[in-house]
Amino acid sequence: MSDFRRIALALLVGAVFVPAPPAAAQAAPDVAAVLDHLDDLYRASSSHAVMTMRVERARGTRELTLESWSRGMDDALIVIRAPAREEGTATLMTDDGLWNYAPRADRLIRIPSGLLSESWMGSHFTNDDLLRETSYREDYSAEADWVDEGDERALRITLTPRPEAPVVYTRVEFWLDERWVPSRTDYFDGDDLVRTMRYSDVAEVSGRLLPLTLTVIPTDTPSERTVVIYHTLELDVDVEGDLFTRRGLRRVARG
Repeated sequence: MSDFRRIALALLVGAVFVPAPPAAAQAAPDVAAVLDHLDDLYRASSSHAVMTMRVERARGTRELTLESWSRGMDDALIVIRAPAREEGTATLMTDDGLWNYAPRADRLIRIPSGLLSESWMGSHFTNDDLLRETSYREDYSAEADWVDEGDERALRITLTPRPEAPVVYTRVEFWLDERWVPSRTDYFDGDDLVRTMRYSDVAEVSGRLLPLTLTVIPTDTPSERTVVIYHTLELDVDVEGDLFTRRGLRRVARG
């Protein structure tokens, strides 16, 4: 083999086996764009979904069938369809606030912002989780960096609440892959991790990749969890204009 061919082969082999740059050396994406992506992940301009929510606690397991609609960042509605004893129970969010509807009493009760951290329907999700009254971009300052996790590279988005923002946690960390698909979210109270949300079963929905299973695990009781599985998820669909009114809520809740 000529000296020229040896040198060329050495250069080729060197190029093939040059290790990828460490995550720390990779430029982080525009944080505002990532936050907009997370805010719109399951909503877009509007959405309609049918889900199963399974709540596993020490005292037993219960399962609900849910139907939901959303429009923009201000309007959202979730109605319980099963089991029969809870059918028609609903939660509504508008720009006027957050409301619970009790069908048997035909009462609509306002939920104060101080109760955003309260459990929704006995699950490990909070009122804010299900209806997202807060906006990541508006209510948090954010930093982004790439982190090596074993053989994979993760984009970590660290959110810190802005002063006076109506949020529950002192720090939130999103972990995304290189496609900006979330794998988990860690929620902190001070320096303590209080719960983790894990995402799985990624599928393409309306041209975007979305996890169709969400699992919340509390740190203090790791044997418990709440799992939400999307059976139907439609984005950018026509949603009736009066759906997010008291009259529309009652009509939909009563089937």
